[in-house]
Amino acid sequence: MGLPAASESEDLSSKMEVDAFRRLFPLRYFERHLTESIRPDARPVGRARDTTVSLGAVASADGSALAKIGSTTMLAAIKMEVMTPSLEAPDEGCVAIDFHMPPICSPIVRPGRPAEAAPVVSKHSGMINLKELSLVSGKAAWMAYLDIYCLDADGALFDAALLSAVAAFSHCKIFSLFHQLMYEIYIRVGKAIPVKLSDLHIPSRQPNLH
Repeated sequence: MGLPAASESEDLSSKMEVDAFRRLFPLRYFERHLTESIRPDARPVGRARDTTVSLGAVASADGSALAKIGSTTMLAAIKMEVMTPSLEAPDEGCVAIDFHMPPICSPIVRPGRPAEAAPVVSKHSGMINLKELSLVSGKAAWMAYLDIYCLDADGALFDAALLSAVAAFSHCKIFSLFHQLMYEIYIRVGKAIPVKLSDLHIPSRQPNLH
């Protein structure tokens, strides 16, 4: 196997120098790009990243979606279970959100330490009307377990997480239930009904749906 050509060696050396400068002087690195109205990935400042959404990414989930904004990739999956509603909200269901950033998604994420973005994403559960999840007032309601996995972190984490969550809920369908009093269990019956989303301020630029 021969040695790399001189041009290839120069390109590699140049890339290493740029990366070292970015790590040592991040403020000056970005200021230089701003003065030239260009982003580090060569996009003009006013151009958005390419956005795609794929529905039904997880076959075993009740609703799921894979969302990409540039290189940032989020996988959202929903599992629905029946719960007893609280006394404070007898006509409402509940949404439990877990945001996961494994170390594979970014060099700055360390094993065993929660990412800074995790608690921010987990607090935003107002994307659906919880009253739509009620089944029997004071007795039964849907609990939606939403898990969001960051597969690649390259900026715009909250936007990608929110997009994947909204897409997963748009793909999610719930069933009517038959209540067996003798055993106090609920069985899914009938036709699946889409979950109704609340009004959200989503960017007007429409992503590519698959």
